[in-house]
Amino acid sequence: MRFYIFVAAGLISVFAVGSAVIKNFDFFRKIPASVSSILNAKNTVEIRINTHLVVSPQKGVYSTEWTAKAKGINNLINLADTTEINSIVIDVKDSGVYLDDYVKNLVSELHSKNIYTIARIVVFQDNSQIKTHPDWYFKKENGGLWKDNRGWHWLDPTNKETWDYNVDIAKQAIATGFDEINFDYVRFPAFSKTDDDDLSSLISEDGFHIAKSEIINQFSAYLTTELKKYDPYIKLSVDLFAYNMLKTDDLGVGQKFTELYGYFDYICPMIYPSHYLPGNFGFDNPVEHPYEVISDTIKSGENQLRGKIVLDTGTTTPAIVNPTFNEELKKLRPWLQDFDIGAIYDGDMIRKEKQAVYDAGLTSGWLLWNPNNVYTASALDK
Repeated sequence: MRFYIFVAAGLISVFAVGSAVIKNFDFFRKIPASVSSILNAKNTVEIRINTHLVVSPQKGVYSTEWTAKAKGINNLINLADTTEINSIVIDVKDSGVYLDDYVKNLVSELHSKNIYTIARIVVFQDNSQIKTHPDWYFKKENGGLWKDNRGWHWLDPTNKETWDYNVDIAKQAIATGFDEINFDYVRFPAFSKTDDDDLSSLISEDGFHIAKSEIINQFSAYLTTELKKYDPYIKLSVDLFAYNMLKTDDLGVGQKFTELYGYFDYICPMIYPSHYLPGNFGFDNPVEHPYEVISDTIKSGENQLRGKIVLDTGTTTPAIVNPTFNEELKKLRPWLQDFDIGAIYDGDMIRKEKQAVYDAGLTSGWLLWNPNNVYTASALDK
């Protein structure tokens, strides 16, 4: 049996039988290869579409900009060489923009090793424009700049100039060669009741209150539409609080799980057991129960998702609901914990997290978070 890939005008048709992993190939060429010769022990599919590497499922680790530009990146590359890791998430924007020739060359190097590259962009938590665009920020009632309890200033999502500012940076990341853009802090800050914040921007001209979730949804629609016009093949993902899968309100920050689901290619809830409260799922210390926390969070999100499909279709008929549900579930790719807060997260604990993802029926993989970018190799398959 032969396996053929045809590429023309950016359109790829693949016909195959069995599992296949396709390594790098040149465009506008027909490349035959036997199925058996392209099977990969990692059991992933890797192809290139319009210069982008496509990997499924994605099994990734996070890198700060500092690690990416230091010797530490070699440790992450070695992890990808020797384990199931096939993706690296790299900070490219927070209160600075880290896109330069070094990063472009790094992306090319990672591609040469068939490593899927994800650019992480912190959206509205951003101190960088205070002097040049102070009007972009939340203010206090006295007119001064508002900041949260960690000392961070926040761009006001109701100001559409902040939308274009972030879209432009995302386009730079796409031009740098990244396969996916991951957006974090796509939300309002968590204002406290005692804050002296000025939220007049959430009052419409006719005096009605504008829901924060409406603003975040409008931004998400604009963001993804503009970037897909710029590059139809780029993948886009968004990070959400895991509590969004447990609650149906916007948590006071404008994020609603099922509403944001429709805009992005991947939804990435940050399911870190250390961030749950005593009593969640009946546990005094949820962080000691990674499998149950991950599993029950995903189940709650799945119930929300199924409920939305039922509402949208107007039926509970499994033959109608299930195909849509199974397709939508492919977009759910959680962040998992690989750091010690509340409990020691050794290989066994992290493997329990991974198993919960698999048992929940998720097929697009997972991402590991460690702020120090040091990951537990014993948690990873070879």
